[in-house]
Formats: sequence, structure tokens, C-alpha cells
Amino acid sequence: MKFRIFIKSLLLALVVVVLIPAHAAVKATLNQSTVFEGDPITLIIQSDQNDNAQPDLSSLQQDFEVQGSSTSSQINILNGTRSFKKTWTIELMPKSVGKLEIPEITVGNEKTNSLTVTIANLPPEVAAETSKHIFVESSVDLDNEETYVQQQIPYTVKLYYDSAMQTGEVFSPQIKNANIRALGNDKKYQVVRAGKKYVVVEKRFVISPEKSGVLHIPPTIVRGRIALSGGDSPNLRKRMDETDMLNQFFGGQNKNPFFNTPFDEFFGRRSIGPSRPFSISGEAMDVNVLPVPESFKGAAWLPAEELIMTDSWTEAPPELKVGEPVTRKLILQAKGLASSQIPDINISKPEGMKVYTDQAKSETPNDGSTIYGIRQIDINYIPSKAGKVIIPEINVDWWDVNNKEQKTFTLPEWNLNVTGNPIAAIENNNPLPAVTKNTDTTNSISDQIETIKMPMSWGWKTLVLLFLGIGVILFVMFGFKQRRKKTKNSAVKPQKAVQLVDMEALKNALAEACKSNDKHMAARTLLKLVRAQWNDQLIQNLGILAQELGNGSEVIEELEKSLYSADSSDWDGNELEKLVTQGFYRKSVPLPQKQNGLEPLYPV
Repeated sequence: MKFRIFIKSLLLALVVVVLIPAHAAVKATLNQSTVFEGDPITLIIQSDQNDNAQPDLSSLQQDFEVQGSSTSSQINILNGTRSFKKTWTIELMPKSVGKLEIPEITVGNEKTNSLTVTIANLPPEVAAETSKHIFVESSVDLDNEETYVQQQIPYTVKLYYDSAMQTGEVFSPQIKNANIRALGNDKKYQVVRAGKKYVVVEKRFVISPEKSGVLHIPPTIVRGRIALSGGDSPNLRKRMDETDMLNQFFGGQNKNPFFNTPFDEFFGRRSIGPSRPFSISGEAMDVNVLPVPESFKGAAWLPAEELIMTDSWTEAPPELKVGEPVTRKLILQAKGLASSQIPDINISKPEGMKVYTDQAKSETPNDGSTIYGIRQIDINYIPSKAGKVIIPEINVDWWDVNNKEQKTFTLPEWNLNVTGNPIAAIENNNPLPAVTKNTDTTNSISDQIETIKMPMSWGWKTLVLLFLGIGVILFVMFGFKQRRKKTKNSAVKPQKAVQLVDMEALKNALAEACKSNDKHMAARTLLKLVRAQWNDQLIQNLGILAQELGNGSEVIEELEKSLYSADSSDWDGNELEKLVTQGFYRKSVPLPQKQNGLEPLYPV
């Protein structure tokens, strides 16, 4: 009887063990389930699979800003049993207030559990205390709060802060149905408001709406850390205590890599004493965008403040000959438009000429307050017959946004004379007979001179090449001796190590950001890499970098557009990774900045 009871108990235990779910290979946890607006949260993902799988964080981009991540691995051996654990620590910044869900995250063939976090409104006393030290002002520079579709809207953001702010980062608004472009370098200056001194960081943008109607410009958000004074309220002290655990986890605030922002050079790294995170926002705005006017009859919509076009033939009219190509350079410049908004110029084909057009060259410089779209096109004309030829005028219709009327810029027609080419005529109509051996003394003198000069010419060339070769050999031998001498001297007296920027580490960090499609981390790391590589601290934003690049500017513009546009969640870092791998270089010969008659339009 007892034996039967034992067997039944054993079977029951086995059934219970089988029914117990297996330990999940991947799991996710949060450091906090409830945070205040502006506070970051830390997502921790752990896996016991020893492979190269990485978590797919794309599902987080709808409700959270991924501000950084770190990875660690641990191997334990206990009583001969080996276990592995890999941990991803991910810093997230919520985009809105309320209850947000962190969905299942795929890691290789496994998925984590879903989580929920509550983002609470900032207590009134905390918001009031913050606004004493930091606030944002936004403005749109329009006369009557109206603009046309595709017309540029000047947008300015000013951040005011005092010495209480330790770190900060400005998040430009994401605008639906519009493109936003940064202008020039950020400005920094000081002002006095109500008897209190503030430092101001001013950022300028231009917004180009892509459809008519009401354009909503969301508020600009600033996040960072602010110092706590001794007289802070209990609620402020409580928020500080809650965030201190996060600082300790990352080894102290000074060691937290997530607070290393591009604006540290403006805000400094003042991190002495207790602090708390903050999040403030400017003012949202609505702008009425007008459609294309019915009175506009042009082929392509061009809303500009000013438009001019130059013709290289104006300075130097060509001499046309049959069969000989001539090049004509046309440069169209539009104030208040990007080069991508300028359409192709309609080029008519004159009778009796062949016309070939090279690929247009474009750029969009700015003077710190507005943009200038420049499009250059090279046209090659090849006359096919002699006589008079008329090259038709070129017209470009555009809309004057200041005077609200259609205008047309016209390059006048050219009446030119094409002369015949005797050599071409002989070759086409009367080919020369084949040359035969002839010992007649009546050969031309020029033929005899050429026959004599050829050996002498090659003799001199041979001597020059010989001397050059000897010089190269002597130079290499002398250089080798000097290198041996320097090597010997350096072995005796070692030189002091020079502190350099770790380019390889920056490239690896940038490659990692591109692989994970982390556009914010990619932008920050790219700017650091370029400033170090070019030794130019004036490269402060992607707009300036795109203008300075000699190759791959469209990749940088795509990253900038992704940062500033609403549909930015699907940015792919593959193209940027390819550009960094292939190598980028600085533009050496820009388009001419000053042409005849262009002085009122293009800034000096």
C-alpha cells in the first residue's frame, strides 16, 4: 500500500515538473514603473543564449526616444555547470504623458515579455521651480501668419538658462507634411530678463510646407539635468532621490554616457552637487499655408523672394565653327528655396545644331537667416552647318512671394554666325589620298622639319627621364638613411606621447549606431568624428556638414531630414555606414559665389 502511494506521489511530481513552464531565454525589466514627465527610464534585457543576436528596438520608436545603450556579458561556472548571461541596458526617453506600453522585443529567435510604464505630469511646484532657471521661446518670422505651399518659413528657437542647468539637449520639432532645415551655426549670447542674467542659445531653421492648409508646428523640447538648491521642496528632493539610483547604476553622473550631448560645449559639464532631470517645451504654433494661386500659369511652381539666372555667354560670346563644340553655363539662383525645389530648365534645340546637357550641379547654402537654392547646368552646342543660327530665349516663371504676383525671368535669344571648318569640310567631302612612299625632293619643308625634329625630341626626353630617375634613386637612398638615423635617435630618447582623439573608437561607435538605425547617436558621433578629422570646431550641425562635403552630401541631408521630419522612424543607417567606410572628403572647389549681377541675391 505504501509502495503504491509512493509511486503515485512520484508520478504526480513528474507531472507537475512537466507542466511548469520553462525559464524564458530572454526577459525584459524596467528600473521604474512610474516616472515624471522628462525623466528617463532604463530598459534591461537579459538573455541566456550565447550568440550574436541583438535586440530589435524599432518597435520602441513610436513612443520612446532611444538615447543610448550598453552591453555586458557574464559567464559563471558552478560545480562544473557553465551558465551564460548577456545584458543590454537601454536608456529611453518617453515622448508623451500617460500609460505607455513597451511591446515584445525580438532578440534572435526569442521575444521578451511586454511591459507597461506610467508617465505622470510634472508637479506644479517642480515646473514652477524649473521655469525660473530654464525656458524656451519660439517664433515664426511672417508678416501676416500666412505663407504659400513650399515657401520657406523662418523659425527661431531661443533657449534661456542660468547656472543651475548642468546639461541639456534641444530636440527640434517633428513636423508633418513639411521639411525643416537648420541654418548656420548656433548663436550664444547673454541677456537680462527682469533683473536676472541668462545665457541664450539661439537656433534658426527654415520650414518648407509640402501641402496647403493649417501647418501645426509642435513645441521644441529641451531635456537635461538641473542642479538642486538647499531650499528645494520635499517633492524636488524626492525626485532627486529616485534618480540617484540610476546615476549610481551607471557609475555616477559624470560617467553616464547618455548625458554626453552635442550641446555640452554650450552648457558645460557642471555636475557638482545633487541634480534632477528636467524636460521643458516651448510654444506650439499654427501657420496657415495657402495653395498655389489660380493666377499662376507657369510650368512649375517656384515661390521665391527673388530669382535670377546668369549666362556665361554674356561675358564671352562664343565663336561657332562647324563640328566644334562650345559650352554654355547657366546658373539659376532662388532666394528662399532649396536646390531640390528648382526644376530642370527647358532648353530648346536650335535648328542646325546638336545639343547635349550635362548633369546639373546643385547646392543650398545659407547666410544664417535664409536659404539660397543654386542650380548650374552646362549645355554643349555642336553646329552641324555653317550660316546664321538662332538660339531661342530661355524663360523661367516664378511666384514673387513678397509682391504676390507671377514674374518671368528671361535670358534673351542669341543670333550667331557659324563659320565653316575647312578641315572638317575636306574630311567629309573630299578625303585626302592615302600616303605612299616617295623619294621625290619636292616634299614639303614642314614634312622634312618634322622628320628631323622627331629623333632630337625623343633624345632630349630620354635624357630628362634619365636625370629624373637618378634623382629619384638618390632621394630614396637619402630618405632611407634619414629614417634610420631618426629611428636610432628615437630609440635613445623616447618622445612624449601625444594625446589624440581616438578616431577608430568614433568610427566603431558610428558604425554601431548605423547598424541599429539610431539616428540621434549617429548624428552626434558623426559630428564629433568630422570635427576631429577635419580639425574644424565650426562643423556644429548636419546642414553645415552637408555643404562642406565633397561627396555624400545627400546622405547627410537624408539623416538631417529624418531628425527633423515626422516620418523619421524608418531611417536606415546603411548608406551612412557605407559613406564612412568609403571615406568622405571636404569640398575643395565650390560653385562660384559671386557672378555678374548676383550681388543682391547671393550673400557674400
